[in-house]
Amino acid sequence: MVDSVNVHCVRITLLRDPRAFTGAVAMKKRIFLLTFTLTITMFSHNGYTEPFVTDGLVSYWTFDQQDIADDTVKDVWGKNDGTIVGDPKLVTGQVNGALEFDGSNDYVNLTNLGDFGNQLGTSTFEAWVKTSFKNDWTTLFKVRDEDCGMSWGIDFNRTLKHRDPLDLFMWLKANPPPHRKPDDLLTSGKDFVMTFLGVRKLNIIGCSMSRSLHEFPISDGEWHHLIYIIKQPYVDENGKEWAERALFIDGALNRIVKRSSTHPNKYVPFFEPIYLGAGNNRGEAEAFFNGIIDEVRIYNRPLTEDEVTQNSQIGLSVEATKKLPVVWGTLKTTLK
Repeated sequence: MVDSVNVHCVRITLLRDPRAFTGAVAMKKRIFLLTFTLTITMFSHNGYTEPFVTDGLVSYWTFDQQDIADDTVKDVWGKNDGTIVGDPKLVTGQVNGALEFDGSNDYVNLTNLGDFGNQLGTSTFEAWVKTSFKNDWTTLFKVRDEDCGMSWGIDFNRTLKHRDPLDLFMWLKANPPPHRKPDDLLTSGKDFVMTFLGVRKLNIIGCSMSRSLHEFPISDGEWHHLIYIIKQPYVDENGKEWAERALFIDGALNRIVKRSSTHPNKYVPFFEPIYLGAGNNRGEAEAFFNGIIDEVRIYNRPLTEDEVTQNSQIGLSVEATKKLPVVWGTLKTTLK
């Protein structure tokens, strides 16, 4: 009986005291804002924040533990779930989890990405990588279709002595004597990143394979952010097609390469799947990656320099549940 009287007294006080009424309204506002914010948080795209660029994003593999089930790596943005081959290890990455490859039969099959091959002529590949492997060529990702089909990828190497003479010719062309000599290439101990692009042509005369060398100490055992951009081709007044490819490393432009073609290029869907952590050479896996790969994203357009900077500095994904303390702390500060 006493409890009942006390309860009624409290209710009367709340109704008659304007300060209590004002406090109740303020509390309702706080509850509403908290509920609204948490709702937006929980229903964000696949539970991830979007501080990275999303315009044109086709696929995104985080390699976080919650996005890997058995041998399936979830594409948290698109529909291209990857399949793990071999036994790469789940380790701490640049952002949450990552996959570590031992350079022996480990890779991820990212599928052929549907019709993405049609859009390769204006595209972006992005990843965080960490490797200290210095002995031979190793592949970050690559696909090469049958005959004169589509090709796309990135290789790493300490020197070029394990590749064919064309690589030496390319390096000398980019670094002509007397500045560099062939022996310098084999003894300098420099790291190289090689980007690949091969396409079908409207009038095929041989195979169209373009390779570009980029000098950078990629095998220093530190995390590096790579963005490989293929820009919109254009045709000059003589009917020759020109295309530019750019490689950004750690947010900085490493090199822009301009290539020409006698006949306009024709981009078509990939027949073979793209391998991450190895090269897919017409259905055969080769040049297995030795190191860690994290936060892989593919876009159907070239990112701008500002967007490259944005992704290289932020590029974070967090689970919605981890955002709750941040959200609540922000609300408390805002509503005081």
